[in-house]
Amino acid sequence: MPQLPTGPRWWYEVKLDGHRTVLWRLAETVRLQARSGRDVTTPWMDLAVAGMALPPGVVLDGEAVVVVDGQVSFEAAQARAASSPARSRELAARHPALLISGVRAGSSAAARPGEAAFQQADRAFGGVHSLV
Repeated sequence: MPQLPTGPRWWYEVKLDGHRTVLWRLAETVRLQARSGRDVTTPWMDLAVAGMALPPGVVLDGEAVVVVDGQVSFEAAQARAASSPARSRELAARHPALLISGVRAGSSAAARPGEAAFQQADRAFGGVHSLV
């Protein structure tokens, strides 16, 4: 296909090389879960700490990624996901993770439902507004 289709019925998103992760901001804590259902809070503790800035009840479905030398690194995400608690802290200190969540492209963002939660997530996770 020489050119991607455009128009109001077409949506695109970036394919990130990370780990699909759901973040739950609970009343007292944050829980992170992999697509398999496994709890992955410990290896992604830096995301859990950042998630504490969100109000209780927020759920973010996204991709946990690690950026190394300006590039998303699947190898770094794999190493983090498979690491021990002590090792994951070392890796997080060198290359903090990002949770990329949601679609932020299109018209008036302020008019979309859930925009307040997106704004709080932007502040909590370092102001990543959009990758598209």
